Amino acid sequence: VAVLGEICENLSLSQEISNDDLERVKRNFLNLQTKTITALMDAFEITWQKTCSRRQLEIVKKLLLDEMTSRGQMENDAYCQSLALDIAAGNGNLTRVKQLCEPHLNQPLAHNNSVRYGLAIPVVRASNAGHKKVTDYLYYNHYKIALPLVLKKDNDVYWATCLLLDAIFYGFLDIALDIIKHLPSMAVTKHAKQRLPIFKFIAVKPDLFRSHCNFGFWRYLIYSCIRISENPRPNRDNRLFCMTLPQSLLKWLGIKQTYDLKKRHSQAQKLLKQMCTALRDIMAKNEIRWKETVCEALLEAAESGNRDFFIEIIRCDSQLLWILNPSGRNLFQLAVEFKKEKIFNLIHGLDDRKVTLLRSYDKGNNNILHIAAGLSTPDQLSKISGAALKMQRESQWFKEVESLVSEREVVQKNEDNKTPRQIFEHYHEPLRKEGEEWMKYTATACSFVAALIATVTFQAIFTVPGGIDGTSGSPLILNDLHFRAFIFTDTLAFFASCISVLIFLSILTSRYSFDDFIVSLPRKMILGQSILFISIASMLVAFITSLSASMRHKPALVYPLKPLASFPSLLFLMLQYPLLKEMISSTYGKRLFYRDTKNWLP
Repeated sequence: VAVLGEICENLSLSQEISNDDLERVKRNFLNLQTKTITALMDAFEITWQKTCSRRQLEIVKKLLLDEMTSRGQMENDAYCQSLALDIAAGNGNLTRVKQLCEPHLNQPLAHNNSVRYGLAIPVVRASNAGHKKVTDYLYYNHYKIALPLVLKKDNDVYWATCLLLDAIFYGFLDIALDIIKHLPSMAVTKHAKQRLPIFKFIAVKPDLFRSHCNFGFWRYLIYSCIRISENPRPNRDNRLFCMTLPQSLLKWLGIKQTYDLKKRHSQAQKLLKQMCTALRDIMAKNEIRWKETVCEALLEAAESGNRDFFIEIIRCDSQLLWILNPSGRNLFQLAVEFKKEKIFNLIHGLDDRKVTLLRSYDKGNNNILHIAAGLSTPDQLSKISGAALKMQRESQWFKEVESLVSEREVVQKNEDNKTPRQIFEHYHEPLRKEGEEWMKYTATACSFVAALIATVTFQAIFTVPGGIDGTSGSPLILNDLHFRAFIFTDTLAFFASCISVLIFLSILTSRYSFDDFIVSLPRKMILGQSILFISIASMLVAFITSLSASMRHKPALVYPLKPLASFPSLLFLMLQYPLLKEMISSTYGKRLFYRDTKNWLP
C-alpha cells in the first residue's frame, strides 16, 4: 500500500510537471520524500530528466535548484547534476547550463561523473548537437582549463578528439585552433576508439577553404575588401560593420555572410598551418606513426578536390607526391578520375616531375588518358544541368588530358586491349544519346516558337495600323512616330525569328559526334536562344507601337497596357536565363583548366 501510494504521488507530480504548474509542483514536491529527485515519473524518466527535457525552466530553477540546494541534496547526488547538465547542453539551453555550472565558474567540471554514468562530457554533448553558444561557454569557462592534463588519461584524449572533430564539422574553428595549439599531437595521431583521423577529416572538407568558393563579381568585391584581424578580440570583429550600416542591411547586401565566410577561411588556414607544424615536428623525430594517416588523408584530399590541404601537406614532404592508392594510381591520376580540376591544374606548377607523373601507369596498365576516358561519378554529373552540358564537360576533360600526353599514350592499349578513345566512346555513348535527344527536343520547341513569330510578323506588315490609301497604296499614318517604330520592330522580329529557325534547323541536322558537344552545338544553342529572345521582345514592342498608332487620338488608353508588353519577354528570360548562363559560362566563360606554371612546390 505504501509503495502504491508513493507511485501515485510520483505520477501526480509527473503530470503537474508536464502541465508546467509551478505552484502545485512545488507544493507536492515539498510533501514528498527527499528521494523524489530521482523518483520515476514515467517508464524511463526521472524528475531531473523530465523537467530538463521538457524545458520547464522555472521548475528547474525554483524546484530543483533552489529547494534541493537548500536541502543539500544537490551536492550529494552527482548523478542528478550530471544528467541535468547533459540534457541542458544537448538541448542548447545556455541559461540552464549557466545555472548548473555557476558554482564551478572558471573551474574544471567533474567530467568523470558524466563518464561514470554513461554520459558524454557536457561540452562534447553541446558540440555534437551543434550548439555554438553552449559549446563556447563550457569550453572557455570549464574545459579549456583541463586541456594540459588531457594527455595523461586515455579517456580524456578520446573526448578531446570528439570535441575537435565536432568543432571542425560545425565550423567552431576558434575552439579547434585552441585545442591544436595546446595538443598539437592530436592533429596526426589517431585514438583507438576514433573512426576518422583529424587529418583525414579536414582533407574531405574542401569547403573550409577559399579555393573551394567561386564568387560572383559582387561577392568577390566584398570578400577582397574585408580584412580579418590576426588577433581578434571577442565581439570586436563586427565593429567595422556595426559602425557603418544596420545589421539587416548588411545581411541583405551579403556583407555579413561574406565576412563570416572569410573569417572561417582564415581560421581554417591557420588550423591547417598549425597541423602542418605538428606534422613537421613528428617528421623531425623520424617517427613513422604519421605516414599511414597522412597518406590516406592526402589521397582523400585529391579525391575531394581540397587544394589548400593538398598543397600544404606536400610542402611538408615532397616525397608524398609519389604516393599511390591501392589501384596503383598517383595523386593526379586520382584527380582526373574524380574530375577535380583544382588539383589537376597544380601539375603545371611542377618541374620535370610532372612528366613522370603524367606517364605513369596503374595496375591495370591504364595511363592518365585511359583514366580521363572514364565516366564521372553521379555526384559530379548531378552538379551540371542538362545532358548536353554533361557531355561537354566530359569531352573537355578528355581533350585537356589528351593535350598533355604524347602520341604514344593516345594510342596505347591497356590490359583490356582498349585505347583511351575506345574507352571514352564506350562509357559515354549513353550520355551522348541523351544529350542528342535533349538538344533535338529543345531545338524543336524553340524552332516552333520562332516559326510562329515569323508567321505573325510577316502577316502584320501587310495589315498596317491606320489603313492604307486606296489610290497610292501608302499607309495613312506614314509620318507617325509610333507607326515608324512598328515597321522597324516588326521587321526586326521577322528576320530575327527566321534566323533563329535556321540555327535550330542546323542543330537538328548535326552529326552529334562527341567533339560537337564541346563548342559547336552549345554555340548554336546559345546563338539560337539569344536571337529568339530578340524576336520575342521585338514582336511585343511592335504590338505596343501598333496599338499606340491606332489609338493615337486617345493615348491614355494605351499607357496602362505598355508595362504588360515587357512581361512575356521577362518571363522567357527568367525561365531560360539560368540554363543559358551556364551554357555561356561553360563554353566561353572562365576556363575550367588553366596552366599556371608558377612553381608551388619548393
